[in-house]
This record gives sequence, structure tokens and C-alpha cells, in this order.
Amino acid sequence: MITREQIVAEARTWLETPFHHQGRRKGIGVDCGGVPVGVAQALGLTYADSSGYSRIPSGGKFRALLLESLIPIKREEVLPGDMMSFAFVTEEQHIAIVSQLDPVRIIHAWEDIGKCVENDLDHVWEKRLRGCWRYKEMV
Repeated sequence: MITREQIVAEARTWLETPFHHQGRRKGIGVDCGGVPVGVAQALGLTYADSSGYSRIPSGGKFRALLLESLIPIKREEVLPGDMMSFAFVTEEQHIAIVSQLDPVRIIHAWEDIGKCVENDLDHVWEKRLRGCWRYKEMV
């Protein structure tokens, strides 16, 4: 059985990977969707992948993929190894893996920084939060 600690440890192996839209290669290039995909592949977890998507999703495609791949959970149920989705404009377009609680920290490939990073869930990120998710095997 996979543990939450294994999910976080695997996610941390992606840190410093350069940002690359639709990237899926650790150390070479990854986008925000590629981190949970890579973690799932490394640990044998279920996660649907997608390609050919735009930088700014439309028509609810990003959320539909999340609903296909993950189990939605309440904010107060979030534990390390779960995920949070965010919106920058109108609909969800970004995902991060929760690495710790108190304070909440997230691991994600962030285009503005140019690489995969781990940072606090500050008030700016909290304002963008639209959903919380869990790998199906972790339920």
C-alpha cells in the first residue's frame, strides 16, 4: 500500500525540474499537470493524463479530467499527498500536491517561477483555491 509520505517524497524528486508546457519528464521539463501524473506513474496510482491542451483551459475540460482521475474532498479533509486545484482567471487551470500541513505547503510546476517548486499556501493561493482532490487509491 502506498503511503502519503511516499507521495510527498516522490513529488519532491520533481523539484527544480524546469517548467515546460505539457512536459512529463523529471529533470527535463514538466507543467503542473505533469507532477501528479509523474507521481502516479512512479507509484502505480490511477491518474488519467491528457495532451494537446492549451495553457488556459476552457469549457471545463481541466475539471472534467480531475473528476475522471481523482476523488473530490472537502478542504478540511486535506492531508499531505492530496491535491489542490486553482483558478487564475475564471476556471481551474492549475494543480499542486500538498506536501505538509500547518502551514500548508504545496509542490507544483509554476510557470511564473520557471520550475517545479515547494511553497506555502499563502493568502494569494488560498484565494485561487477551487477544489481539493485525492488519488483514488488513498480513499
